Parts: sequence; structure tokens; C-alpha cells
Amino acid sequence: MTNKNIPNTLKIHRKKAKLTQEQVALKLGFTSKDRICKWEKGKTYPHVVNLFKLADLYMVLPNELYPNLSKFSIDLMDEN
Repeated sequence: MTNKNIPNTLKIHRKKAKLTQEQVALKLGFTSKDRICKWEKGKTYPHVVNLFKLADLYMVLPNELYPNLSKFSIDLMDEN
């Protein structure tokens, strides 16, 4: 398994929406910002339901939050 981070634009869109990680966490029903932080750093990624909630919150399409995911997946397959 690789240690690469999952590329995303979550932080960019959160800042455009003028929201803090804490505010996003509360809107998604979480008690802390830990998940939001991990998602933004690319350590983990949100469940598809949360991905759509984030897209709705940031008023973008879900694929705009992970625009290079298909390239990232291909790069990972090439490593194996």
C-alpha cells in the first residue's frame, strides 16, 4: 500500500464558502473536526454520502472536490 495523499480541493472550497472545519463538521453531524482535517489532508476520504453533503454545502459538483482522482488511481495501479 502507498503512503500517497489523496488529492482533493476540499480546503479550497471550504474557504470559498467561508466555513471553518468545525462548522463543516457540525453541519455534517460530527462532534469534532478530525474527519474534515483528515479528508482535507488526503489521509482518508469521505463516504459517498458525505461527499454529496460536502458538494451541496460548497455548492459544487462532487467530482469538483476530487478532480484528479482517476489519475491518482491509475498512478497507484502503475506502482503495483
